[in-house]
Amino acid sequence: MSSLSKYKHLGLATGLLVMLGAVSQNSYALACKQSGNIRQDIVLDKPIKVFTANTKPGTLLWRSQTYTSTFQCVDDQNHPQGEDAFLHWDPEARMGKIHNSLEVGVTYNSVDIKPVKGLKQSVGPGTACNRDSQGKPPAVTVSYAVYIKATGNPPPPGGKIEDNNAYSVFQVDGVLGLNTKPNVNFNAYISGLGNIQFISCNPTITVMANGGANVDFGAIPQLKAVVGKIEKQMPFSIAANMSGPESGQDCQGETLQASFSSTHPVQDNSVILPTRDSGFGIYISQEETPETPIMMNTPVDLGLIDGTRVEKNFIASLQWLSNAPKVGPFTASANIDVTFK
Repeated sequence: MSSLSKYKHLGLATGLLVMLGAVSQNSYALACKQSGNIRQDIVLDKPIKVFTANTKPGTLLWRSQTYTSTFQCVDDQNHPQGEDAFLHWDPEARMGKIHNSLEVGVTYNSVDIKPVKGLKQSVGPGTACNRDSQGKPPAVTVSYAVYIKATGNPPPPGGKIEDNNAYSVFQVDGVLGLNTKPNVNFNAYISGLGNIQFISCNPTITVMANGGANVDFGAIPQLKAVVGKIEKQMPFSIAANMSGPESGQDCQGETLQASFSSTHPVQDNSVILPTRDSGFGIYISQEETPETPIMMNTPVDLGLIDGTRVEKNFIASLQWLSNAPKVGPFTASANIDVTFK
């Protein structure tokens, strides 16, 4: 095993961190609620400012906190076989009315999913399982966040999104489809899109490590491998620079956040694997909490902009996942998205 490196992809608001080293049914039966509640409102209740240069398709503009909800499901239309529970995307078929400069979606299991009417995501057994001693099926627990990305289309004139609507991004329901009964299934709504405004603030994002823009773990003996052990930790930092001529004048007083993602396999939503059978992986943590992995697609604060530069320190940790890991050079990568809080 030789090294782990990290490359930067310079951009106005995003960076690249690379580390080396059927049967149809006519009735639907599942009703799912959260402690009796059928609605959650995720509200953008304060101004959300995004970079004017961030119109490249797929660029992250904003991400909510992660919500965890537990649902209780019952068969309410005489379907004794039970059903698995699913997130049904865009159940009201209204998300197409959102301004075409924005894509609003859901982060589930650290994966960003664009809601498409008619598609669904399995989340648990619902009522299609063994009951407990009282004859009740187990509850289904789901963790999720809402994201907003650029689509590549220009923002409206003046950069202000004019939208006072609430949009259901998903409904918790059964495999057979949406329940025909009203007001018996949980929906998660996003609203407040009218608080989004594109502003002139275009920081340059850089990554700095022990090898310039590369994190290098050096040679690591295979014989030291013990499952779960943190073999080596290497520091790096992420900086946002607002001193360039095209940085814009609207950055001051804003708080920046960073979130990580990867095109490599990911274990436990946090450990990036060079390959699925590598026997080791790398996780990223904040400097002040080096033993706590940052979940993929989960925002962490970089800092308040009160000058021309914001910088935050992180740790890359190599962890053994096998007592007999593969040997040889390796690479693993993480994308960095920087947004306003």
